[in-house]
Amino acid sequence: MKTSLLTNELIVAGLQFQPTYKNGISNHLPMTLVALDQMGTNDECVLLFYHQYITQLENVARNEPFLKQANEIEQRIKNDGVETTLIAYMPRLIASFNAQAFQCMIRLSYAIKSQQQLEIAYALAYWDQSYQLITPLSLTEKYNAEQQLKQLAYAFSNSSFQANNISQRIFEVAQSPNYLKLAPVPVDITIEKVLQLVVEYYRKTNNSTLLHGITALHAFIELLQYFPDQQTALQWFWQSYTAAFATVGKNLQQPRDVLPTPPHLSWLETITRGALSKNDHTITLIYSCSELYKRYPLAELKYIANQCIANENL
Repeated sequence: MKTSLLTNELIVAGLQFQPTYKNGISNHLPMTLVALDQMGTNDECVLLFYHQYITQLENVARNEPFLKQANEIEQRIKNDGVETTLIAYMPRLIASFNAQAFQCMIRLSYAIKSQQQLEIAYALAYWDQSYQLITPLSLTEKYNAEQQLKQLAYAFSNSSFQANNISQRIFEVAQSPNYLKLAPVPVDITIEKVLQLVVEYYRKTNNSTLLHGITALHAFIELLQYFPDQQTALQWFWQSYTAAFATVGKNLQQPRDVLPTPPHLSWLETITRGALSKNDHTITLIYSCSELYKRYPLAELKYIANQCIANENL
C-alpha cells in the first residue's frame, strides 16, 4: 500500500529537520507520518500531527557533513536503485542495529515504505553516522534466549547508569563485564522466539525501552530481505536487543503500575482509535503490532495494542 501524496509531501518537507533534537532525542516525524497514513488517517489529522510535532525539531541546515553524505547516497540511489544501494550498505550496518536505540533502523524501514529516495538517503546517512558496535558477534550453546534474558535481568538487577539517553546506556552496558559474559547469542535463535520474548517482556513491564523492541523487530523484519545472510542478521539483532534489555534490569524487579483494562476491539477498531493519538510512540507501536500480527498472529500483540487504547482513553 503506497503512501498518499500528502504524506509524501510532508515527509519531504520534514527533511529540513535534524534526525535528532534536544541533545539526542530521535525525530520520529517521518515514521509516524507513514504509520498514520497506513492506518487510514484522514489528511486533516495527518496535517495537524505534522504541524504540532515540528515545533520541537531543529533545522538541519548547519549539519553539513550529514547533508553531504545524504546527498551522496541519494545520487547513488538514483544511479543504482534503492535495492542495490541497500544491499551495499547492510553488511556494515548489520553490526549496529542498536544505533540511536534502534531508531536509525526503524527510520530506514519506514523510509523504504514511503519510497521517497531522499528520505531513504537521510535514513542511511543517519544510521551510518550513528554507527556504534556493541561487541563482536559470538554464539553459544550454554543457554537459550529465555535463559539469557533471565540471567541478564539478574546480573543487572542493581545496576544504575550515568547516561540519560537510551543509546548511551546501551553503550555503557556493552562495556560491562557482566554483559560481555552473557553477550553470546544462542545458536538456536529464531524470529518466532525473539518475537515471543520481546512481546512478553514489554507486556510484563510496559517499559518504554522495551517498547522499542517491538517497533525495532517490526523494522528488522521489513529490512530482512536486504541482508545476504538472514540468520546472521537475526543474531546481530538479538545481541542489540539484549544490550538494550540489560539497561532496564533494575526496573524488571519493581512492581509495574496498574493499567486500565484493555477493551476487546477488532484490529480495524484498534487502528482507527490508535490513529487519534497525539503520541508518536503509541501510533507506531499500534501500527507495528498490527503489522506483526499479520505474519505472526500472537494474541499478545492485539492485547498490547488495545492496552494503548485504554491507557490514553482513545
